[in-house]
Amino acid sequence: MKHIRTLVVDDEPIARERLLRLLAQDPEIEVVGECRNGQEALGAIDRHRPDLLFLDVQMPQMNGFEVVQQVPRDRLPFVVFVTAHDQYALKAFDINAVDYLLKPYDDERFFTSLERAKRHLDMNVSRRLTGKLMDLVREHMHANSEFIEHFTLREKGREHKVNVADIVFMRAEGNYICLQLKDRHFLHRMTMNAVETELDPARFLRIHRSYIVNLAHVRSSRYSGNNEFIFTMANNERIVSGRSYKEQIGRVLAEQVV
Repeated sequence: MKHIRTLVVDDEPIARERLLRLLAQDPEIEVVGECRNGQEALGAIDRHRPDLLFLDVQMPQMNGFEVVQQVPRDRLPFVVFVTAHDQYALKAFDINAVDYLLKPYDDERFFTSLERAKRHLDMNVSRRLTGKLMDLVREHMHANSEFIEHFTLREKGREHKVNVADIVFMRAEGNYICLQLKDRHFLHRMTMNAVETELDPARFLRIHRSYIVNLAHVRSSRYSGNNEFIFTMANNERIVSGRSYKEQIGRVLAEQVV
């Protein structure tokens, strides 16, 4: 049986006790410590190297976001923020939290959050174990792929080769598509429907009649209600999906996490 090393941080004793009681019901969870404030949390993260962190946002002297900012990236566990104020939810996702629990939460909401965190942990372990092998597989697939791997464009008399792997997203602009890279863009005379048929669907997702995103450049995505998702891309742009694409997007995002 796997053991998920878990740390609980909350300045309220009752809140810590409830988290510990709920975590004790999952045999895969190994609680390595509990902390009352941000300073204790930093020390415990350094000592115990937890896999998962349940972290209160509102704490005196150092809040939960400040704790995360002070942890080196290679030591930062997966984080579930716990907060009594929903205005912190968006910021939690902005720093790539697994989830957030809005107080007061019921047991069902807690275990949903815990299962989501465990899926992320499983996915992360799998990526580490198979990373090099998958790189080789991708190279072979791309070398023999039926899908386009680059666009050859002419701009002001010069020829540019744009690799599809470098494209963050594509946006329709009349009879053209805008190929948006992290720091520049190109216009290419082609329709969205046509280019969609030439792209690998395992790598690119149509989220709107005017947008196709490169899944490798999606920093975060969340369901915002009203049949819409919000995608934050690698260049920090946010794209709201079209409502008619809800089922397609939900299916692809579920496959990425499960």
